[in-house]
Amino acid sequence: MKNTLILVLLVAVVILAFLFVQRQPKSSPPPGHKDHNGNAVNVEECARTGEDKKTCVILISYLQTMHGDSDLAIGVRHNDTIKWVGDSGETIQVQPMPGVDCADHRKSDKPNGGDDSLIGPISGSGNMQIAKITGNPKNDLYCYKTNIIVTANGQKSTIDPHLFDEGP
Repeated sequence: MKNTLILVLLVAVVILAFLFVQRQPKSSPPPGHKDHNGNAVNVEECARTGEDKKTCVILISYLQTMHGDSDLAIGVRHNDTIKWVGDSGETIQVQPMPGVDCADHRKSDKPNGGDDSLIGPISGSGNMQIAKITGNPKNDLYCYKTNIIVTANGQKSTIDPHLFDEGP
């Protein structure tokens, strides 16, 4: 009887210890993104598709809804393929993407030894444009901005989203 009671108490202690460990916070969330100067950058992860998750799809309707949040960047990685898609019948023209200061997008901020544009040649037409992010590690932790000319119902407008090069 004494051995049974000890066994039951031992099992109870193991169960309580297990429950205690399960309730502990796993780990704190990763720190926010910081640019090459150590300044915080508000980053929205890119919607990734494809077998290797290296294709980033950016809907024009999404960019138009985030237009008021000019400090939100879309995070991309080396050699990602970006597909900008006019998903509401609009046609689009994506322009090159030079480096800009993450805090003040009016200021240029080209990385030393980095590329003039974060993206290579732009292809596609109509409602889809495609480009590839460069693989240059000197572009890491820099922001890049483009202008996308959007034509819908004969009316042209420009949106100016920016991307943040998260690296590999």
